[in-house]
Amino acid sequence: MLPVDQINPNAPCMKDGECSKQFPKGFREETEENVNGYPVYKRRCIEPVRVGKHYIDNRWIVPYNPWLSKKYNAHINVEVCASVKSDKYLYKYVYKGHDAASITLKNDDSVNHDKILNFLDGRYVSAPEAMWRLSEFSMSDKSHTVIRLAVHLASQQAIFLKEGQENEAVERASIKDTTLTAWFKLNLIDEEEHEYYYADIPQYYVFDKPSTKWQKRQRGGQQVIGRMPVVSVQDSERFYLRMLLLRKTGVISFNDLKSIDGTLCETFQEACKVLGLLDGDQHWHDTLLEAARMQMPAICEFCSL
Repeated sequence: MLPVDQINPNAPCMKDGECSKQFPKGFREETEENVNGYPVYKRRCIEPVRVGKHYIDNRWIVPYNPWLSKKYNAHINVEVCASVKSDKYLYKYVYKGHDAASITLKNDDSVNHDKILNFLDGRYVSAPEAMWRLSEFSMSDKSHTVIRLAVHLASQQAIFLKEGQENEAVERASIKDTTLTAWFKLNLIDEEEHEYYYADIPQYYVFDKPSTKWQKRQRGGQQVIGRMPVVSVQDSERFYLRMLLLRKTGVISFNDLKSIDGTLCETFQEACKVLGLLDGDQHWHDTLLEAARMQMPAICEFCSL
């Protein structure tokens, strides 16, 4: 390697007038370890050698393995990784992928956007993924199907709408059933279903979204899980509504859900009290246990560095 800071100040390795690779190196009698992981090599003081128009000595020589360089006719060096920085330096060449640039050509205010080509140009397949695909192993798998079950008060179901179409969205929601109200209607016409709790319905019935009705499964639903969302105790009526849904079957309406032995309670909380669900602290223990099971994983302190 030539003294680029003196001969070629415009070389790619030059930064602020100095070589970013710290050439020329200093003469050393012995090889020493470096805090960054790469050793400071032994460089004996010898007579300069003329290369082209310039004289160089050991201070300008990039470390190399003579046997490998001769065998493969290329510059090759072998070093020992002694720190994290060394690992990062080595692995970035394996995983960084090929260089690619994305440009857009416009003609008469029109853009020819090729999604497939953009995906192929921007996609990066790492070495482990390539091996996995060549071996025809599954890239993903799903053991169970999770069905989300609505938990809402009467006429308080969630509505999805676009700005300016609020009235249409409310009208659509008034004539469509949710998984909860459809369950009420199912109990009216299917007595066989009365033995199943709300959370167990997806194992035996399929919710058809276009018709918003529960339809009996034709095939087994052993790999299906019904999941009701967690409700905060601060949303008290929904919290106690959910508690009743976990314990009552054959319900045909919201009023039926809070009716105990033919007596209609004013609130779902009152119905839970009549059933004895609020006696003692068991319901709080159940709530904390459910929260522990459903909580998100803790964030590692090193992940935020």
